[in-house]
Amino acid sequence: MDGPPSKTLTILGCGTLGSAILFGLLSSDTHRASEKPANGTVDVLKDSESIDGEKQQSPKKSEDVKKPTRFIVCVRTSESADRLRRNLAVFKSAPPVTIVQDDNARAVQAADTVLVGCLPQDLVSCIGETAVKKALRGKLLISILAGVTIPQIEDILDQTNSPTPASKTNGATMPNDDFHPTSIIRAMPNTASFVRASTTVLTACSNASSSNIRLAEYLFNTIGTVTRITTAQFDACTALCGSTPAFFALFLESLLDGAVALGLKRSEAQIMAAETMKGAAMLMLAGEPPDVIKEKVASPGGSTIQGLLELERKAVRATIADALIRCTSAASALGSKQA
Repeated sequence: MDGPPSKTLTILGCGTLGSAILFGLLSSDTHRASEKPANGTVDVLKDSESIDGEKQQSPKKSEDVKKPTRFIVCVRTSESADRLRRNLAVFKSAPPVTIVQDDNARAVQAADTVLVGCLPQDLVSCIGETAVKKALRGKLLISILAGVTIPQIEDILDQTNSPTPASKTNGATMPNDDFHPTSIIRAMPNTASFVRASTTVLTACSNASSSNIRLAEYLFNTIGTVTRITTAQFDACTALCGSTPAFFALFLESLLDGAVALGLKRSEAQIMAAETMKGAAMLMLAGEPPDVIKEKVASPGGSTIQGLLELERKAVRATIADALIRCTSAASALGSKQA
């Protein structure tokens, strides 16, 4: 008996994040068979709650997810295509990847699912072409664009407030049964997708099916963990999950500078600092609150409390919180810069 037909994922725009997702999928063993993802999905909503205000049904675990077995990547320039070919050379036993240059319509036509990873300001030129919009009908579109909302994408695709456009025949308005709206899921992974340790958040449009949502969860579970959130939480989660790897890197870099000033080799200090941060994160994931971890380390009269007091004197706590708030505001503004 023949197996199920091949399912194709097209990625429009394969920059840093798009490449991380592609390479994470290619390097994952779970894309071939496993029904149970290695990491898992965290759903912050109850069954009676919703992603966008209406009752949300939890997807049935017994449903089969139609997993992609072919990949198409569409890039703009020959330089990007050459770079991608070089990077793909290490995936010798992975599923095939077809690189298409500057032909989004053809790439979308061949797809079952489309992941959009272009710059937010390039979204209109990426999916606004008539041929692309037509090719997207009835398909699942997953956006990883910071600041770009589902209604904004629906507006570009001409389906805002009109999920089933009507046509007129002999003066009478008839429903257009040939129109199948694009199902849109908005997701925000982070750059740790490269090492399959991304923290991804996602939300879906009202017409997204449970199988659409489960497919998106499957794709991002292969590169880390997934949390389903409400639309109202998205910009804050974009900052918290998408931007803070840079915050953590800055904090670690500062520790390295201090370690070098104290006579340690930077390469050795980097390993020690990163592993220490990893250990603290693992304690939190095991259920230990951060204040408890801090109190356990900061013994009375010890050296740790002196360092903590210096951080408090320099208002590091408030500065970090303010940076996250500022980052959230900037994420909200990104979608308004579409060209």
